[in-house]
Amino acid sequence: MSALEYYPKEAQQIQHLFGGAFVENKPIPFPGGDKKPYSNLFYWAHLEASSTSEFPLHPHKGFEIMTFVFEGSLEHYDTVSKVWTPLKAGALQVTQTGSGVYHSERITKDTRLFQIWFDPDFKVSLKTEAGYQDYPSFESSEKEGVESIEYVGTNSKVEVVTPNIEIKKMHFNADTYKIDIDERYIYSLYVLEGSALLNNQAVIKDDFLIISQSQLLNIDVKENLELFCIKSLKTVPYRTYA
Repeated sequence: MSALEYYPKEAQQIQHLFGGAFVENKPIPFPGGDKKPYSNLFYWAHLEASSTSEFPLHPHKGFEIMTFVFEGSLEHYDTVSKVWTPLKAGALQVTQTGSGVYHSERITKDTRLFQIWFDPDFKVSLKTEAGYQDYPSFESSEKEGVESIEYVGTNSKVEVVTPNIEIKKMHFNADTYKIDIDERYIYSLYVLEGSALLNNQAVIKDDFLIISQSQLLNIDVKENLELFCIKSLKTVPYRTYA
């Protein structure tokens, strides 16, 4: 893996679903696509809904699936809870699919979300019961001019089974910033809003970057920038599904 990999939206897999009701661009697609799973990241889709529609009941197992709702809302049903549960903007749902679960999602018009699949150690997770937890809102914090939401990490209330991951959403005003990089980790970055130079790479909304083999992330913000970042180990201490 090179020090910086850059995938603009047009280089990601694009999929139109249910007659165009949903459009997904997929930084890490499944099945197929040029970008294969890495670390304990298996799949990553960014969905935008132009009209209300529903994913019918379908199965999952083994993976830990996280759904981040940025705009709009959805309702979720699964065969563990056996109820429809609403998720609004700002919410996160974590599903440990374990030995198997069926679920369905009703997604409303103008919703924008991520669905990301992690491999928590597939052989182990297949032997556990499925379960899920909703987190309806998160508080932000500010440090050195950067406003952040920590979804998963040391200071987060979110409980996950995938080891050694941190997930944040960060907002940068027009300025320059330097962020230390831990060389043991890969940093997967999605541009939610704005434009900037990241280690001299020009980026705009919906671009995706992977940074490794670097000690510093230099950010030169041109227009207020919102980044979604997943930090995960370069070398995972178990055999992944991929």
